[in-house]
Amino acid sequence: MYSYWAYGLNIHSDLALPELVDGEETREEGERDVLIRLGRVDPLPFEANDTGRHIRPTPQGVYLSWQGVGRFLVRDGCEIVVDPLPGVEERVVRLFILGTTFAVLLHQREGIVVLHASVAVISDQAVAFVGAKHAGKSTMVATLHALGHELVADDILAVDMRQGGPVALPGFPHLKLWPDTVVSLGYAPDLLPRLRSEVEKRGRRLAEGFAREPVPLRCIYELGSGSAPEIEPIRRQEAMIRLMPHWYGARFGSELLHALGLSTHFLQCATLASKVAVCRLKRPRSLSLLPDVARLVEAHLASGLQRVPEWVAGPEQRAEPAINFVPGGYTS
Repeated sequence: MYSYWAYGLNIHSDLALPELVDGEETREEGERDVLIRLGRVDPLPFEANDTGRHIRPTPQGVYLSWQGVGRFLVRDGCEIVVDPLPGVEERVVRLFILGTTFAVLLHQREGIVVLHASVAVISDQAVAFVGAKHAGKSTMVATLHALGHELVADDILAVDMRQGGPVALPGFPHLKLWPDTVVSLGYAPDLLPRLRSEVEKRGRRLAEGFAREPVPLRCIYELGSGSAPEIEPIRRQEAMIRLMPHWYGARFGSELLHALGLSTHFLQCATLASKVAVCRLKRPRSLSLLPDVARLVEAHLASGLQRVPEWVAGPEQRAEPAINFVPGGYTS
């Protein structure tokens, strides 16, 4: 059995998960928070949908299946049963274990808020990026990493709310990037493995520049398009609404949302919006401008514009001014 560490959890696994950090580096042998094991997961009677994906709560746990991959069962925030289809590649099984399946497990653990986001560290503070599919979440953290900032997690943001303030938990040192992003960062896509043989997206395991300790979460940026890089603050009430679609469990239909807790969904998003600055980050889609966008985020964080929770506390308060990139520097 293999031993790993991710999101503050000691993980024992029947399967090799090389994307993760070796558990022996962080915890004493024998301690275990999560078990990932091979086993039979019986199919549900009806699984047809347009995406080839089926996720449903059952009395045994949350059931997940993907066409061409296999079936998974997530129990009590501490166990994942994996039943892969015959002949499926190990890298594909790992992709689904460490993505949605693990996010569901984190949702089941008390005091953890889970968002679909990518996270980096700037000046000992975590900044997260949320947005629609292909909005550039991984691209932003990869760009910040290239500028010397540490990665916290790509794709899953796990926030521990039990530490007196929101704390981002480190995931694992791995990025999922499209080939054009890989090229913009100075790497050759052909030297990086595909996530799946039929998908162009590549996986890059980081040899360095990964946060090993929890980091206070300072700001969440919602990614959008604009003619020039610009950051606008979002007030508390709107911030809650903006965060709700990015609560990981909200992505897979009302049945799972209700099983994970509709009231939990509202409460966690409201609490997070009251304790963390939420801003809108607009930028052109040009990859050549990524360093400018990343430096704008650095400047925004350094400027102290995200005062929490004062500037979002009441409707009578005026929003802080936006901060913009201009040739030769920034203006607000």
